[in-house]
Amino acid sequence: VENVLRISQLERSSDPIKKVKVDLHSIIEEAVKHIELILADKSGILSKKYNATETIVFGNKSHLTNIIVNLLDNALKYCEKKPKIVVETINHDNYLIIKINDNGIGMNPATQKKVFDKFYRATSGNIHNVKGHGLGLAYVKKIIDFHKGEIKLESKVNEGTTFRIALPLYQKYY
Repeated sequence: VENVLRISQLERSSDPIKKVKVDLHSIIEEAVKHIELILADKSGILSKKYNATETIVFGNKSHLTNIIVNLLDNALKYCEKKPKIVVETINHDNYLIIKINDNGIGMNPATQKKVFDKFYRATSGNIHNVKGHGLGLAYVKKIIDFHKGEIKLESKVNEGTTFRIALPLYQKYY
């Protein structure tokens, strides 16, 4: 329900997101706190590789935290073994790149093409034991778009998925 309301609000408003200077490493730390119990329950491992030296973006702390939580939560939900998640940051040109890599069930090419569409849920494999409405990644994409960023993914069935988010650094705005 929260995702439906968030997406609806984003679609109705011309400038729905208030932005300020935020540190993406602290946002990642906050997001990790949200999934720690699920990670521990599944005996999972989360590694952080903070290689970015410039981490300030012009963004909305709440929405950015939500998208990181969403991606980390998906990495846990769609993993049938002991979860191994790596969150990495790097700087490239005037962007902060966040990579979230998991060892989950992965996605076939057809699913990868539609995964950011509203209400899309993959039909192959045993994934409908996972509750959801197909809105999480649509919300993630919309928030990245509002931040003038980009999200891509690489995935292999039974091997895992890597989401790559590029957000413009704060300095790019000024």
